[in-house]
Amino acid sequence: MEDLSIYSLTKNPIETFNVWLNEAIKVEQNAQAMSVATYDFTHKRPSSRYILLKGIQNNKFVFYTNYLSPKSNDLNHNSEIALNFYWHVSKKQVRIHGKVEKMSKKDSEVYFHSRDRDSQIASYISAQSSPIEDKKTLELKFAKAVQQFAGRDIPLLDNWGGYLVDPYEMEFFLYGENRLNDRFLFELKNNNWEVSRLQP
Repeated sequence: MEDLSIYSLTKNPIETFNVWLNEAIKVEQNAQAMSVATYDFTHKRPSSRYILLKGIQNNKFVFYTNYLSPKSNDLNHNSEIALNFYWHVSKKQVRIHGKVEKMSKKDSEVYFHSRDRDSQIASYISAQSSPIEDKKTLELKFAKAVQQFAGRDIPLLDNWGGYLVDPYEMEFFLYGENRLNDRFLFELKNNNWEVSRLQP
């Protein structure tokens, strides 16, 4: 394998990801946005959506959501998940496959109370992805909660918290001229990362 440093890659893909992300934050509109793909057992089909990466803890990718949401229902049936970052200005892409586990209630609570108050209230009142009559009903729910918790902390409900994605495959994709893109696949085998170059 040619010298990975030519492509700003290291033998530890988590380290490389951090470098690429920090570079992307400087030039991209929303570098932390990532596609999250799960398998929808109810409808027997794949499902994806964009959410925000909220950090990396112990080499695991972190995001937060409602534990009663469709994505959480998918993950309750199958812990496999796929993440994808696309950085247009940087001409880079990172694909990640991994398994998820729920974050501890304590760690989820620390993050929840670090958010701005309106975001906490929005998470508290929302039965994510469930139908609602109209926008006014949602606004009334929000206003009622604002009044209810005036001068008090907003409690973290059991149905909201973090997920940790433990990666076992990471692909780094650099767009090249004449569609001769550079792709490097890192695979975790026996607790060691092995890397191979992929054809475009």
